[in-house]
Amino acid sequence: MAAARRREAARLRKTTRIKGFRKGKVPVRIIEERYGPLIDERTVDALVNRAYRNAVRRHDLSTIGEPVVSELDYRPGERLSFRIDVEVMPVVELARTGGFRIKRRVVAVEEADVDEVIENIRKENAVLQPVDRAPRSGDVVAVAIREHEGGDGAEEKPYRFELGAGYAIPDVEDAILELAPGEEGTFTVSYPDDFGAAELAGTTRSLQIRLDEVRASELPELTDEFASEIGNFETLAELREAVEKELLTRGERQADEEVGEQLLDAVIEANAFEVPPSLTSRYLDRVIDAPEGADPERVEEARKSVTPQVERQIKRDLVLERLIEDQGLDLSSEEFDERLSELGKARGKSLVETRRQLAKEKQLDPLRRRFAIDKAFRFLIDGSDVS
Repeated sequence: MAAARRREAARLRKTTRIKGFRKGKVPVRIIEERYGPLIDERTVDALVNRAYRNAVRRHDLSTIGEPVVSELDYRPGERLSFRIDVEVMPVVELARTGGFRIKRRVVAVEEADVDEVIENIRKENAVLQPVDRAPRSGDVVAVAIREHEGGDGAEEKPYRFELGAGYAIPDVEDAILELAPGEEGTFTVSYPDDFGAAELAGTTRSLQIRLDEVRASELPELTDEFASEIGNFETLAELREAVEKELLTRGERQADEEVGEQLLDAVIEANAFEVPPSLTSRYLDRVIDAPEGADPERVEEARKSVTPQVERQIKRDLVLERLIEDQGLDLSSEEFDERLSELGKARGKSLVETRRQLAKEKQLDPLRRRFAIDKAFRFLIDGSDVS
């Protein structure tokens, strides 16, 4: 204690200026008279911080948040005693990781599923053609709009958008549906309270709307020629077969992921541990990004509503991290390059090109973890009865 206090007094003496003395040459007696309480405070802070760091290092603790000091008892020249409370990361011990019974969802692809995908492909390859009729939902219209109150001098603004896609407010779309190409009219429209432009939100305006053009989507016919134009398919039947195969592969992958998540929940339940409140709080701070001036009660209500999901996500991450570490499931450099090569092949790129692109997008580390998690799920599936 005494040595620590002398060190703090010496540090303070080096930086203190007092009239009549050169910097750093003020007698210790005067420093003590003027700054005794400050020296005591700095001495206690230094000793508490050093003791805390030593304890964390000695016990190999992974702490969360700031430590809280209490029951501090200090008298100059005597022994210092205090209590420090700090939350630590939970120790996750996975005593059981297998032997669970899980039912896997049966994956089936119906004709209607294939039809839906094919129809979406047709829409993606549709051609917009001008039509001389009243517009319908799904048509693309070209209109000119100006505020009627502004008279002929009001600014006219052109717009082009798809009806029914939410690009215009409902009253404007309803007005356009009443017009034929080349027609115009005056309409009263009400803007929603949450409209993006604050000066218009919640107001009612009179608008002059002119419909200049209507274009409708012309869908390509479902023929062998259509199939060959969108991919390496000779017939429409080949395209449908490829779509069915992709849907089945995607469904199987989703079913495996669902099984993996069920097994992960079973592992969490079989190896129970508590999540420190401060860890949950820090996660919630990221999830609930409340704007400045937000109602504190509503923010707290929102935090409480998602707390169970947040705690589950934290447990999931901790269990996966422990499982990957315990079972050595992290990818070697060779394994990672092999997976990247497969990914690049699907994109028509070399390993070097794939790695360079992912590094540019800062996706190498997240992807490596994703691959390790895939191995962890496979480990869980292989160790349990999945039917």
